[in-house]
Amino acid sequence: MAAARPILGLVSLIILAGGILLQLLVILSGAVAGNPLDLVYFLEATTNGIKGARNPTRWTFFSICAVVNGRNGNCGAIVPALPFDPPRNFGTTSGIPAPFIG
Repeated sequence: MAAARPILGLVSLIILAGGILLQLLVILSGAVAGNPLDLVYFLEATTNGIKGARNPTRWTFFSICAVVNGRNGNCGAIVPALPFDPPRNFGTTSGIPAPFIG
């Protein structure tokens, strides 16, 4: 039983290091425009029925972007703690599905 403790400690450190690396990629994806960070986003949705929205739209950590040549591009203003709230993100309720309107 005592031999398993060092192995579990090593596994825990590897998982923790992986989590920290992924969090850094997510945070940097919204703050820096460059390869490969312009490929990281939380959600991509078709927004062709919403006036003024980019189609398709990608939500990153700090901004809302369009897809340009398969990458994040034509991004909006960088905003800390950007909520996923389509009526607030696009400034309209027209064309937004009812479950998103609160």
